[in-house]
Amino acid sequence: MAAFDYEAINLDGKKEKGIIASDSLKTARRELRNRRLAPVRVSEVSSKNKLFRIFERKISLKNLVIFTRQLSALTSGGVSLDRALRVIGEQSTNTQVKEHSLTLASRIEEGFSFTEALKEFPQSFDRLYISLVSAGERAGDMSGILEKTASYLERRSKIQQDITGALIYPAVLICLAFIIVGLMLIFVVPSVVSQFENLNQELPLLTRLLIGLSEFISGPAIWLITILIFSFILLFKLFGSKKVYSIIDRYLIKIPVLKGFLINANLARFTSCLSILRNNDIPIVQAIEISTATVSNSYLRKNLEESLIKVTEGDSLANSLSKVVEVPPLVTQLVDSGERSGELESMLSKAAEFLDLEFQQSTKIAMNLLEPMVVIIMGGIVAGIVIAVLLPLIQMNNLSLIG
Repeated sequence: MAAFDYEAINLDGKKEKGIIASDSLKTARRELRNRRLAPVRVSEVSSKNKLFRIFERKISLKNLVIFTRQLSALTSGGVSLDRALRVIGEQSTNTQVKEHSLTLASRIEEGFSFTEALKEFPQSFDRLYISLVSAGERAGDMSGILEKTASYLERRSKIQQDITGALIYPAVLICLAFIIVGLMLIFVVPSVVSQFENLNQELPLLTRLLIGLSEFISGPAIWLITILIFSFILLFKLFGSKKVYSIIDRYLIKIPVLKGFLINANLARFTSCLSILRNNDIPIVQAIEISTATVSNSYLRKNLEESLIKVTEGDSLANSLSKVVEVPPLVTQLVDSGERSGELESMLSKAAEFLDLEFQQSTKIAMNLLEPMVVIIMGGIVAGIVIAVLLPLIQMNNLSLIG
């Protein structure tokens, strides 16, 4: 699905601007007309415009949880959906929540369904969110679906916050260490080394390496490298092909240290989404398609897609998952048990809980190991600098004793 910028005239004769997700320019125009808007200009977001879309703000996961909870509470209390959205929009202090809520309320007042309105903000509301809302609309239980969706998003948010919180201390240590080492190389080392310039003897190898590194960092080369790195990242973000991402993801998932984290995190999301969708009577094939799309590692996602296509041919979910080498046997066994007992949704939920627990435990262990490792490595670097500075002094002292 591509993104299209549009400018259109509404029923009141006022101009409206926005972005719509659609398969083609033709379908984008048709969808705008279905929304009772007269298209004036519709154009696909080009590669040039992607630069701005990288920094485009969306509703954060934390705010999305709050938004969904509030909407569930208001609708369960008998408040109409459009009125509930207006209340949230008018009371919210977050710009994105305010804009999204008021726009969604306007769309519903114009006669569109909540599902159709959400599609206008694909950056904030993914396919899972929209599919669950669609199921809630069909079942007539919007508040219940929103409550379940909020609970799922809350679990994701908690995991995200735990990881971020665990990384703060090591990140601060690394930043401080780099600043200290940088200051030593730029200011301290040159002033000390200047005392050795008049010596008619060769400096120790470690000292010569330190001097070379100090001159390199003090010169313009480091800034050129920094600019090149940022340019590469920006260009990769703008024009990086799916093939490149697939190659990177393939090698990332093969690294022993990262393998467990990536597999557990992605499969936990996949099984949790599949459980929620099936619990809300989403057809198995559609549920698998949506759940697979939530897998962030493209290599693992491709393996799942290729294997799970057999479900459309009548194969069991457990048998299809067993063909994916990255899926742990316990997950396959739980799915097989669920299919045999008719409690697939429950078993998928248990599999998600197991994978979440594995991910959290391995993350906790890794973070506990990371902190002392950072201290040891940075301490070693500082010690190396000190030794490199002291070696010539020791050498001079030895020569004076011999003389």
